[in-house]
Amino acid sequence: MQTIYLTSENKQEGKTSFTITLAHHLLTKGLNIGILNPLCNKYDESVYHKLLGKKENDYSGKYTVITNNKFDIKNVVDSYNQLIKNNIDFLLIDGNNSISIENINLILHKINATIIFLAKYNPQLNEKYFAKYHNNFKGNILFVINQTYKFATHQVETKIIPKLNSSKITCLGYIPEDKLLLAITPDQIAQFIKGEIVNQYDGEKFLVENFLIGGMGMDPAEYHFNHYKNKCIIVRGDRPDIQMSALNSNCSCIILTNNIKPIEYIQNEADLEQVPIIVTETDTLETIDKLNGLNKNTFFNHSLKLDRYLELFRSNIQLDQIFNINK
Repeated sequence: MQTIYLTSENKQEGKTSFTITLAHHLLTKGLNIGILNPLCNKYDESVYHKLLGKKENDYSGKYTVITNNKFDIKNVVDSYNQLIKNNIDFLLIDGNNSISIENINLILHKINATIIFLAKYNPQLNEKYFAKYHNNFKGNILFVINQTYKFATHQVETKIIPKLNSSKITCLGYIPEDKLLLAITPDQIAQFIKGEIVNQYDGEKFLVENFLIGGMGMDPAEYHFNHYKNKCIIVRGDRPDIQMSALNSNCSCIILTNNIKPIEYIQNEADLEQVPIIVTETDTLETIDKLNGLNKNTFFNHSLKLDRYLELFRSNIQLDQIFNINK
């Protein structure tokens, strides 16, 4: 059984996202996967099952998830031994960054694991940073540069990664920033602005990356709306003409302001397209103001995000090196 321990310097640097995507990739290759989280909260535990469970029809391999809500090295070793009996090919340990370097090294020693360290990109990232962790884990470590700015991908590809590899510090690649991974669901929007979704829709079809305001202009509204994808359009509740243009622009959801519900024709069209309509009591300006700070509530919890992360993963990570871990 090949074992990978994933960690990072700080919280919310993409460990669980990377773990789930790597598991998803390996499962599609017909491998049996174990996921172990030695210090897990209920939310992370639910995300493993939610995202992988929805993709089960794509897998020829099987997966097992084991979580503990209190860290104990003995529990980690016991779980490891249990998974060996389950004929697991790859074990992915989604490590908590609060676990000390000393304890991680103890785990690595007891179960023969290798570190994948997610280093969040910043312009000050340099060889000294990687060398510090390379030494802390006695060279038993592979790096991935995560959340790489779009303008920095060339520097990462041509300067940072080659320099690390020439120093015998292995970097598997990088994951670029992607707006879809920061997108939110219509349900999250409705909850955040205290609005009401007035129709049924398929929650797995829609994510919102962009917010647009439906108003008067020289060009047809659809022409403006169609410049953007995965959009939520904010429209006055008494403007069914603009609401219809929004529905014709392949939008992800519509917010109607001033507590005015859609007329029957708009409601029927939204039901037909399964586009959610959110009605809020506030006017347009107040609604826009309410939406500030919404991006702080983004999570890796949607199958469309997993699909997009897998594309980035396969395009930018040296997967052959992962398959050679522990061999």
